[in-house]
Amino acid sequence: MLKFKLKNLSISSYVLLSSYLIVFLFCILTDPIYSPDTYSYLRAMPYRQMGYVMFLKAFTTLFGTYFDVAAVAFHAAFSLISVHYFFSKISKLFQLKIYLKIPVIILLLFPFFPPLSIANNVVSEGLGFGLYLIFIATGLDIILNNNTKNFKYYLIAYLALISVRSQFIFTTLIFAGTYFLIHRKQILQKKHILRIAFFCGVMVIASLTERSYHKLKDGFFKPTPLGFTSAATAPIYLSEREDYKLFENEDYKNIFRWSYDSLVIKDLLIKPEYTTKEAYKFFHDNLPKICNQTVREVGKAYYSEKSFPEDWTENQRNSSIFFETEAACKAYTKTLILNNFKPWAKLYYANISYGFKSQLLLWFVVVMFFFSLIKSLQSYQRRYIVVFVLSSLILSNAMFIAFAVHSIQRYLFYNYSLIFLLFLSTYNLVIRGQKS
Repeated sequence: MLKFKLKNLSISSYVLLSSYLIVFLFCILTDPIYSPDTYSYLRAMPYRQMGYVMFLKAFTTLFGTYFDVAAVAFHAAFSLISVHYFFSKISKLFQLKIYLKIPVIILLLFPFFPPLSIANNVVSEGLGFGLYLIFIATGLDIILNNNTKNFKYYLIAYLALISVRSQFIFTTLIFAGTYFLIHRKQILQKKHILRIAFFCGVMVIASLTERSYHKLKDGFFKPTPLGFTSAATAPIYLSEREDYKLFENEDYKNIFRWSYDSLVIKDLLIKPEYTTKEAYKFFHDNLPKICNQTVREVGKAYYSEKSFPEDWTENQRNSSIFFETEAACKAYTKTLILNNFKPWAKLYYANISYGFKSQLLLWFVVVMFFFSLIKSLQSYQRRYIVVFVLSSLILSNAMFIAFAVHSIQRYLFYNYSLIFLLFLSTYNLVIRGQKS
């Protein structure tokens, strides 16, 4: 499937192979890029997911001081193979002409170059992008071509993807929902029930795997302590000091007060005179300072001063402060959003809009989502299902990112090729509508 026949290659295939080779050479001839995230993966911090931690552990063991060069080479090779797999599947699915293949491949190869440099950055995107492409291509093959042989590859791709990029954990529900739309009239048949259960059940497997990893490494059967620590940033940014009274837990009250006071000193809270656009821009630019350098640090410092059970290992003592801080932030996220829902909703919408760079583009995706959903509920037509899946994938990632963090290119570049394919699918709908 991924092999080229060297004999009788077309000019387009030669160009494609040459493009892959140029990108690969560019990556391996460019120095590895380190960031604060790199060091946290190397130290296997509790708030880092297991997939990339284990990947770097294996590479440091095998390649020693040259692990980063080897990682870049693997990132580049694996991601390019995944790009070709996705590109081949999509080209057949959409019956792309050569003039349409060009922008698709450009969008797929764009992340290999600055500012993203996914292969050279020693972080999880080096694996995440390729795994996402394989996962999406495999899911589309199952849904649209009824290729049930790919279920095992879907499972492997999903579990591997979630182990490095948890932002896609709910994506499998899109395929579950799409499968239901297609087969809803026969959905009570055993095979359909089992397949729906499979699409949903892989989330449980991913969760259990993640918790088991932390049990073995950190001593706690809990999810990675990162999601709510990040998600709490926006509601805390919008909060008032008196909001500590909303919490019954004394530890949560104290951490909130200390965090709030620290943010006041650092001048990192929303200002009354800000417009929604200004409020989001300040939040967008300062999220790491609010979250990583303040709320998380205050929580860690607070819990490190608490007494620990005598039978705990040193590893449990060191990691527990991250899990306890995550629990506090989970409470902050839920309570503060409900208490300040209107300002939070405005900031959330500004966050999503910023990611799309245009409200017009955002609403185009939203309209196509609902339009295709209604059409698919009326009667199954492949062209509407394609639009539904693409718009769902784009929106789900954008909405998850806007809830958890801020809409930066690093988290949203996965959508770029899908947005182009959505435009193409919409254009085909319009053309077919005019002909009918």
